[in-house]
Amino acid sequence: MSTQTNRYWQMSGFGLSKLSQVEGKVPQPGPHDLLVRTKAVSLNYKDKMIVDGVLIPDLAFPFVPTSDAVGDVVAIGSAVRRFRVGQRVLGQVIADWPDGDAPPVLHKHTLGSSLSGMLSDHVVFGEDAAVLAPP
Repeated sequence: MSTQTNRYWQMSGFGLSKLSQVEGKVPQPGPHDLLVRTKAVSLNYKDKMIVDGVLIPDLAFPFVPTSDAVGDVVAIGSAVRRFRVGQRVLGQVIADWPDGDAPPVLHKHTLGSSLSGMLSDHVVFGEDAAVLAPP
């Protein structure tokens, strides 16, 4: 994996003119992570508001936007037990809320907001921040 190139869309400021495609290394999963090859991304109104600078006006740049994607698991960390390579998964937008009552701060770890987004060939999800995609 380390020799592959990862293409992603990155914001250097607010507005579509500040969104450009860049290349970097494919991220490596940690012990509790999944490396996912993105197959489809949805663009939500929330994503537009972030790109336009309306929703998070103090966003730190550079930033990869969008919060929803589906893809195939291509690598797993050594401690991952719920997933295997080849499965199709979705990332949970609120990455620190896998089950039960909502956390006290609902948007502390949110894909495409406080966490990097999904406009990337490869993304890393924590094992508890992913679910199996329907067929």
